[in-house]
Amino acid sequence: MAAIMSYLYSILWSIVVLGIIIYFVFVKKSRNRKAAETGEDKERVRQAAEQMLVGVNDYQLAYAHWEEHESYGRTVKTTYFRYGAAFQGETLWIFPLHIDKRSRQVQAGNPITLTSRNLGKVTVKTKEKNGVISRVEAWLGDKQGHAIAQLYVDAENLRKSRWFPVNILQPQECEAFSRFITALAQQVASENPGIDAVIAAEVNEGYGVIGAGLSIAGAVGAMVFPPFGAVLCLIGLILSIVGKSKGAKSKKCLIISIICMVWAVFFNYMYFTIMW
Repeated sequence: MAAIMSYLYSILWSIVVLGIIIYFVFVKKSRNRKAAETGEDKERVRQAAEQMLVGVNDYQLAYAHWEEHESYGRTVKTTYFRYGAAFQGETLWIFPLHIDKRSRQVQAGNPITLTSRNLGKVTVKTKEKNGVISRVEAWLGDKQGHAIAQLYVDAENLRKSRWFPVNILQPQECEAFSRFITALAQQVASENPGIDAVIAAEVNEGYGVIGAGLSIAGAVGAMVFPPFGAVLCLIGLILSIVGKSKGAKSKKCLIISIICMVWAVFFNYMYFTIMW
């Protein structure tokens, strides 16, 4: 009898779990899509945008978001950003959105204005579903190749959790944004033909900075335990050489690494002379 009851409890529990899954996957999604069809959240975003774009007419507006992931060992921190992306002609305005999770009211922050004059590189990736664009991913950088903004524009945005607080359907806006940002990316690329080399040089400078940091740590360590310090200095010197060989413009990091290496060699000479 106890075995039968246990079996029945297992079946009942499985039905409950299955019901919860069906609710969240199908019922809740259907309910949120119907809410999106009313356009209430889209209208709130539009009203917030109007307050930030006084005097600008005939622009198109899309709701956008971004997720930034930072790793700390085994822990991953995710930060969620929400934006309004207004575009017209060759100009893009991006402004942060604050959405009250209870009242659903939307407030917009001050926009940044982006054109080919202050952009150095724009990359665009798109995803399609049933032959229609469902997502546009844009990365926008300045003339030095530093990131200004990253964002997703999705055709469908449904409430999943407090991190995804709106129900917005915007297939036309997504298509329009795709055309706009692709044209802007092409224009920016034509006006900044050397930007990839600038970005590559920036990355290579990073090798030198890391190398110089290790070399300095090695020089300090050489005063305590010369062999260990020499190893650090050697690794730092190698990184600095790699960075310079790949196109890093500055020689400072390489010079620092060489000086630290000489310093470490001197302490190792003294260490082994005295020890042996």
